[in-house]
Amino acid sequence: MYQKKYNWPSMVRAIMDTAFMPQTEMADNLNVSQQTISNWLNSTRNPRVEILPELLKLARDTGLDIRNYESNPDLDRITSYLKENKAREFIRMLELYDRMNKEQREKFIKYADKLES
Repeated sequence: MYQKKYNWPSMVRAIMDTAFMPQTEMADNLNVSQQTISNWLNSTRNPRVEILPELLKLARDTGLDIRNYESNPDLDRITSYLKENKAREFIRMLELYDRMNKEQREKFIKYADKLES
């Protein structure tokens, strides 16, 4: 159920960034290894089903709106293609854009348009 619904790497990164939480601390909070957190961040593994309620609670407790991390199949295909081609910085930019609300996206596009001019 949860595995397909959320962009786990993006959510885990956002939790860590928002809470200023290193991988080791997040691993301790969720009773998993640091390598497990790394695997989630690198999209080599998804969180196990039994961890998902705790992970979602941690996201909410951190103040994240988990709806911002619902998977977007089109974006997922683009991200997958770029990962295979080692475009990590561009992927990070897409992940950030994906988490933005409509107002933030419009602001971002206006800023990009100014840079292009």
